[in-house]
Amino acid sequence: MPNRNFEFKNYPIVFIGSGISKRYLQSYPTWEELLCEYWQKTNPEIDFYNYLLSIKEIHKASINDASDLDHKIYTEAASRIEADFNRLFTSNVIKLEGLDAKRVFNENISPFKFSICQRFSNPTLKHDVDIDELNSFKLLLKKAKMIITTNYDAFIEQLLLEQGISPKLYIGNNGFFEDTIGWSELYKIHGDIKDPSSIIISTEDYEKYDSKAILISAKILSNMIKNPILFIGYSLTDRNVKKLLSDFSSQLPKEDGRKSAERIILLQHKQNEKNAITKQVTDQQLQVTYTSVETDNYKEIYDEISSVNEGLSPYDVLRYQRAIKTLIVNEGEKGNLDTLLVTPSDLDKLEESVKQGKNLVVALGDKKYVFTQIKELNYLEDYLFEKNEISNRLAVEFIIDSTNTLRIPFSKIIASCNFKDLNLKQKLLARLNQRIERHGKLDNIINSVILDKVNTAKNFTSIKEVKTSAFSKQKELLVIVKNIKNFNREEIDKYVKSEAFIQFKNCENDNLKTDYRKLFLAYDLIINGDIKKVV
Repeated sequence: MPNRNFEFKNYPIVFIGSGISKRYLQSYPTWEELLCEYWQKTNPEIDFYNYLLSIKEIHKASINDASDLDHKIYTEAASRIEADFNRLFTSNVIKLEGLDAKRVFNENISPFKFSICQRFSNPTLKHDVDIDELNSFKLLLKKAKMIITTNYDAFIEQLLLEQGISPKLYIGNNGFFEDTIGWSELYKIHGDIKDPSSIIISTEDYEKYDSKAILISAKILSNMIKNPILFIGYSLTDRNVKKLLSDFSSQLPKEDGRKSAERIILLQHKQNEKNAITKQVTDQQLQVTYTSVETDNYKEIYDEISSVNEGLSPYDVLRYQRAIKTLIVNEGEKGNLDTLLVTPSDLDKLEESVKQGKNLVVALGDKKYVFTQIKELNYLEDYLFEKNEISNRLAVEFIIDSTNTLRIPFSKIIASCNFKDLNLKQKLLARLNQRIERHGKLDNIINSVILDKVNTAKNFTSIKEVKTSAFSKQKELLVIVKNIKNFNREEIDKYVKSEAFIQFKNCENDNLKTDYRKLFLAYDLIINGDIKKVV
């Protein structure tokens, strides 16, 4: 990117407001629009905005700040709507699927908040959403050290899960009381659709929340020494932003405004603005300086921030820290340290060895995750179930060392490898290309299947149809390989992972195992595509 807006060296802490969900999701309401929507259910005979004006008249003399006044108006309206909605539910005027009076009584559920959870439970992308920008946003989420959101919906989790990332999730103030890891964590501070009682919307809810909000600032401050903070989906006047910035400024050491501006970024939407209008803003009331970025070109901002690389992604760090904690702390409590690769007592010896200038290779982990010599079953399980516990280098070495006639899936490995970094000798590359030439095309695998005349001519369209034909296991496998292009992907995926692989593990018939391997390779090629030779 030619012109950089920021000089980030570390993964950001990202705050996400409703503006982001509204940007990408169909029919996503602002707070005002949400309250108006529910007002029509509870008080359709009264004009919603006349009611808001009546609240405004009561408080405008005592509250000077416009955002604080709006917050007061909306929370009081929410309290009124909740009381009216719950009363109408109790009197059976309003009915909610999945909720009855018994459950409300026993579980102390607010029907209003239960309904809000339903309202946000099925997010749908806008028809005209910019997919390239959305993909860049997904990558930004992947690079976030921590994500803190005031949104109830599950949009963020969905985008992370699409990338195979399962962050540690905290709802409400829960995570701020815990000694957390501090990597790849998602805090939903205003509640989550899975728990109606966690929803923050009314005056009473915010009073309880505000009494503990300082915990949020304290949690972030511990990470803020190195990590920048990015606000997206909020406006300059948003109460949540102002309150968080106020808490930060009251606790941060006094510093050059340029330094705080480098670490606190507020990204704001400006319609049709393709450039990034960047300026430093000093809020005298909050006593904090930050960088304001106005643009409609969010992709450029996402891509720039996502270019930060600390080596491991935040999620990888989370995984490793979880594993180390499990192995050393938890296993230590069980008295199982002798089964570990490195014990706490070993660490002292290692430290001493380092002081003596010795070169060491240290492995932290469970034996099943540390491979020195890969076996076929290890490789197949890691590959088919996408565990990614075997590095690309070790996987490629296993592929090359395997007998050339042995059919093993390898399309995904070849496509994802940077062979320049692997720096393989020409002799090894030649052997790999021989394997690709022999086993790299799905049509060649299909054509190698020999069946009787009747079943060669017949087209099977589902695995269920094959199984009802009562073939022998060997013939069943061959018929499936022959017709693999005809099957639903989900059906073949389920068959390979839930049935064929388990049978392969327990199989002692070498001829039958050969046919299982043929199936695994055909499955790989139809999912990941034919393999091109490595240049």
